[in-house]
Amino acid sequence: MSLLPCISLSCIKIYLVLSLGLLGACQQKKEQPTSTQATAPAFTPTVLTQELVIDTLTAYGQAHPHDTLVLISTPKGDIKIRLYKDTPLHRANFVRLANYGFFDKTVFFRVEKDFMIQGGRSDFQTMKIGSYKIPPEIKPHYFHKRGAVGMARYGDEENPERMSSNKDFYIVQGHKLPEYELQANIKEFKLNLTPAQKQAYRTIGGAPNLDQTFTVIGEVISGMEVVDSIASVPVDQTKWPVKDVGMKVRVIR
Repeated sequence: MSLLPCISLSCIKIYLVLSLGLLGACQQKKEQPTSTQATAPAFTPTVLTQELVIDTLTAYGQAHPHDTLVLISTPKGDIKIRLYKDTPLHRANFVRLANYGFFDKTVFFRVEKDFMIQGGRSDFQTMKIGSYKIPPEIKPHYFHKRGAVGMARYGDEENPERMSSNKDFYIVQGHKLPEYELQANIKEFKLNLTPAQKQAYRTIGGAPNLDQTFTVIGEVISGMEVVDSIASVPVDQTKWPVKDVGMKVRVIR
């Protein structure tokens, strides 16, 4: 399995699987604030250590049991996502950071047309949340169809537990897979897909090469045209948009 490093400002390699081989490199890039970036919130979250992650996120999820709908506002328009309740630690983490305004000074820092858009980092992000990782909650019934939302992570060699990043998330744009490409992915990545999942990849599209190795935390329920628009912006050689695409994230239910 080959791994795709994402671009990160602190030169930390968070990996996404890509069937075509190792692309890109971890590097730094200075960004400018965008019009969608909000002022810092009046309060900040407790800085988490790895030892506190499960207890803290479990308690936060129990205190916010109905928070599953999130609105991501960008210069290209709004994306509404639904977070899955049966990935409780990831749901609680995303809701927690959104409620604290963490994402409001971040950008989509890696854009790959027909694959995914990835966000959650910024040089202008001053809020301290800790360097914790989230235990995996990989479910076979959640797969990387078009519109799937997942969390990036370190590669298997340094992260055999497949623990997720605490902030780097991605939205799958993907593409419709012809039968030969779908079968090649199934063989290469040893995927156990249901007939319905295979049909979704043929008719809707997605990125099956990410399946069963990353935690899918939700899906886009409206605004895929915005994802498509962001995925089409000009990028530099590192896949960073030439003009930063910021975001403002809030929980709406």
